[in-house]
Amino acid sequence: MKEKVSIHSPSKDFSEFIRIPEARKNAISNALKTPVRKNFNVNSTANFLHPQVQYLKIREVIELSRDERCYVLYPDSAHGTGKLAYFRPGQYLSITLNIGQSVLTRPFTICSSPLDSSNDDFYMIRVKKVMHGFASNYIFNNWQKGTEVVASQPLGNFYYQVLRDNPFLVGATDNEGIPAFLSMARAIEEKSLNVNLTLFYSCRKKQDALFMDELIEISKTTKNFNIVFVFSDEKVENYERGFITKQLIEKYAPPEKYSVFINGSEQLLNLISTQIAELGLERKDIRLNIGSKNKEAKLIPDFPPEFLGKTFELRVKKDGKVLKTIPCNSEETILVALERAGIEARSHCRVGSCGFCKARLTRGNVFIPEGTDSRRISDTSHGIIHPCVSYATSDLTIQLN
Repeated sequence: MKEKVSIHSPSKDFSEFIRIPEARKNAISNALKTPVRKNFNVNSTANFLHPQVQYLKIREVIELSRDERCYVLYPDSAHGTGKLAYFRPGQYLSITLNIGQSVLTRPFTICSSPLDSSNDDFYMIRVKKVMHGFASNYIFNNWQKGTEVVASQPLGNFYYQVLRDNPFLVGATDNEGIPAFLSMARAIEEKSLNVNLTLFYSCRKKQDALFMDELIEISKTTKNFNIVFVFSDEKVENYERGFITKQLIEKYAPPEKYSVFINGSEQLLNLISTQIAELGLERKDIRLNIGSKNKEAKLIPDFPPEFLGKTFELRVKKDGKVLKTIPCNSEETILVALERAGIEARSHCRVGSCGFCKARLTRGNVFIPEGTDSRRISDTSHGIIHPCVSYATSDLTIQLN
């Protein structure tokens, strides 16, 4: 054997180790006295892919119905956003709104395709006007062509991942969840998403189905996308009647192993959860993205009735100082109480999953509805709560991040 092999004894390794502190001190003392201001390529790429904020403007307003619109957003270069961040079909933008003294955020799923953002420089989001909706009514009354909009980077985990999901997908949705699947269908059509998607779209009547003509056209021209409309309140020729059931899924599902993606209202989940369970799929093959979780306490089945109609005192601290002491209605989430008081509280998803709004509860008790608590065990043990799904059941003190 001609190669030279060096072997270090344990004592040699130790002697090298104890010299590390002195070498570190020398490196620090010999370093430049002024900060290094070079912007490395990796930092530029990271800032482009994951900007803290995106400044946008409304290019176009598209009327879908009396209470639903699509807003086309493009980068506002005058405020520093020259190019839109890339996204994956199924992600959303968290929009910041300043309404009177209130500062709040609302998530809106991107319904355009990723190539629209990279090639044509626009996002499209759908907004539904909700009766007594604080944010949606403001948007309908104030957003128009040229309106400036402040948004987050694309967020959320409801998208296809090649290392996790099967290339054959079965989707289930209703009007609340259709924007995510419209984005997926558009991406499949333009071949930027390489999957085979069979989508079940549940509506009451044919006239309620959003983007119906476009979805049908994509299914006709794209072999990897199939749309199955399911109408509960009327029989329509060539379409299914009733609800999304195990039998219906098996009728149209591909013979290959598939993953199930469910995106829509809580009502949709309640209707099909048992049906999905009967399919015998592994838990890793089921992806859920259910909205409308943070609702009035009186509508939550397990909310303790003795706390209904109560108002508590909420002391809000940040950096060790008391910002404000505000009233907190037990029937609204703590996040809503903060927003109404004009306290800028971080939030994105508003359904308890992302953890962006987390705060520390240092005094008092809260109620968290079943199915919304996605905190880690370590967070729970250290008093961390998610204000977007937490309801006051006593006077509180919280520490904001």
